Amino acid sequence: MSKINQLEGVKTKIVSIHVPKTAGTTFKQVLRQIYHLEEIFFDYPHRGDFRHNMLTNPKPEVKVIHGHFPSNKYDYKFPEFRKIIWLRDPIKRLISFYFFWKTWQILLESDEQNLSSVKESNLTFIEFAEKPEMQNVIKSKFVQEQKLTEFDFVGIQEFFPEDLHELKFILNWPEYKLETQNTNPYPEYKSLLEEVLSNQEIVDKISSINQEDIELYQEALSLRETRRKTSKIQYYTQENLKNLLSGKQEISQQIIKTNPLLTWGSIDRAVIKNQVLRLSGWVASLDAGMVEGFKVLIGNQVFSFFEQNLNIPSPDVEKIHPSLDSASNARFRLKILLNQQQINQLKHSLIALTPQFQCGEGIILLKVLAPLLPLPEEKDIKIIDVDGSGQFIRTSFKLLGDLIQRLGLQPTDHILDVGCNIGTVPYSLVHYLQPSGRYEGFDMVKNLISSLQKEITTHKPNFNFNWHNIHHPLYNPTGTISAINFTFPYPDESFNCVCISHLLTHLQSLEIIHYLDEIYRVLKPGGRCLLICFLINSESEQLIAKGKSYQQLIYETEYGFTKDINLPERGIGFRESLLLEWINERGFNVLEKSYGSWCGRTSSFKEDLLVLEKNI
Repeated sequence: MSKINQLEGVKTKIVSIHVPKTAGTTFKQVLRQIYHLEEIFFDYPHRGDFRHNMLTNPKPEVKVIHGHFPSNKYDYKFPEFRKIIWLRDPIKRLISFYFFWKTWQILLESDEQNLSSVKESNLTFIEFAEKPEMQNVIKSKFVQEQKLTEFDFVGIQEFFPEDLHELKFILNWPEYKLETQNTNPYPEYKSLLEEVLSNQEIVDKISSINQEDIELYQEALSLRETRRKTSKIQYYTQENLKNLLSGKQEISQQIIKTNPLLTWGSIDRAVIKNQVLRLSGWVASLDAGMVEGFKVLIGNQVFSFFEQNLNIPSPDVEKIHPSLDSASNARFRLKILLNQQQINQLKHSLIALTPQFQCGEGIILLKVLAPLLPLPEEKDIKIIDVDGSGQFIRTSFKLLGDLIQRLGLQPTDHILDVGCNIGTVPYSLVHYLQPSGRYEGFDMVKNLISSLQKEITTHKPNFNFNWHNIHHPLYNPTGTISAINFTFPYPDESFNCVCISHLLTHLQSLEIIHYLDEIYRVLKPGGRCLLICFLINSESEQLIAKGKSYQQLIYETEYGFTKDINLPERGIGFRESLLLEWINERGFNVLEKSYGSWCGRTSSFKEDLLVLEKNI
């Protein structure tokens, strides 16, 4: 029986050899969806001696070893692990790797004022290909003396979605989301690819000095053809594949969310110089150690190659956050090469950095070079209890990060903002939501809605704001509609996400219960809701009693506690067990419960946070 047949129906441990420029980075993202982070060990040269830890000090929880290393490295130590490798047409791989190398040279030399003076990055493709260390790389550095028949699976990069689909069934993997990685950003890449492949003389020359890699690739194609003829797996039709790549496949529609580690940080500076986007900032965790890297998303494009300088000394961060893990080395700098089209689109694009720690992802850091919307007036910003425009911007982008990470908000989703107030959510959301997505916000303060309609809807017609004359002692004392009788003016199951970022801490118990009913009604099955609230439990009560809280919720009101007995709506918290009981009675599942710093805890956000999901 072949190794492939032995693997069918069994979820197994694997060794994954990542040959540069053969879809290894995309495959890495799939592995991260299927396996827990502590189950994956990355073996890359930049990790230094740590890359050999699985040989010297193996961890039993590790089920995947992935990286740049010879295929026989782990054979003796882990014979039960199954080996996977992805190959690619050697000439196309070499062209891609040439521009990968060329990009790296430009990033290293990007501090030069005139890039035309850079000599190393001007090495021609032929000169690069003739370098001895660039010849037969797959054979000499990765496969070496092993035969392809000794691998459990040999995938072909040119058929990546189909072969990955096959591997999914062989290894009994669950569904995954296939993320599109960035194409090579160097402007001349496509033209050189066409030039080389259309010049038979160059093709023959490159083939002659990479004969061993050519033979390996031809053998891999033959093995693939034989495998597909004998397999019982139902393969993609052309229509299936077209749907997958266009995002219509079910696996691409599932909501992806994470519960990020407790981290602090920001992107402090973003500038473009010599075609290079330079980002600098800081990030530190509560107890997860130093940051090991970043996932980078700009607009709707993932960038997997960039220069990063991490763990830079940061006495300024340590002074402000002395209790954070590795605060003394929290600063980072990234350099990302962009082509002219990307530079032209970057002005209003959302820059998203997701810090990666050994035990998980940190809270996403967001920034735009030039915000699309004007800031609210200072008098209006004071309404939401933040300290000036800078804090408003940080609050807005923090909320967007929560919607993306914790709720899995997609750019094409429909989202409802209950109590949109001065526009905290849409201020950042306009940089993320695509025209096919939809935002609906309503509030009880008429002049705020009028301003939002003028500043946002006139430019973004998929952002709609509505005023309803709902009575509220603090915000709309002359309102004629009772909150408990207000029906949200939207059809059943019309939103993927609902957000209440401000209003819940200013509602009485019966109003909250009614709003939960309405939220459940307008959410689609599987839709999610972000609730910002004050949860009263034994810990928060003790901290309030000790004077640690900036919200003195000490006066008991109906089912809750307030800081103003004469006007409870100034700030209300509810017993955690009671609020969760109301939520469960409505039919929600509580996916996440995270505590804020409002009562004196250590947390990177102020209020408490709940993520709810409507049953499917």
